[in-house]
Amino acid sequence: MKIQEKQEGDVTVLVLSGQMINVKIDIHPHVKKLIDEGRKKVVIDIGKVKWFCSTALGSLMASYSSLKSVEGNMKIARPSRKIYSLLYQMKLKEVFETYDTVKEAVDSYK
Repeated sequence: MKIQEKQEGDVTVLVLSGQMINVKIDIHPHVKKLIDEGRKKVVIDIGKVKWFCSTALGSLMASYSSLKSVEGNMKIARPSRKIYSLLYQMKLKEVFETYDTVKEAVDSYK
């Protein structure tokens, strides 16, 4: 898995690509670094991720919790149908705000 970072105004977009199975790159430390830099509005673009394991899901949850603890927020953009279904079945759709596009997710911060 790879993480590419982009800035859209005051919103940081993390573009994930590859498979998030047996993840070697943890998202949570990356998000904690953003928090340390004062960046608390985050969009996770998972449009290039086909599937992920429970470890990756735990990393997303930890990232979300860390941002919430400093009055920040994290939103998910471009989940595949398979990942959206997983979030729905695990009742995480109630936790994560999900958007069809990165633009919609970024605009939701306004």
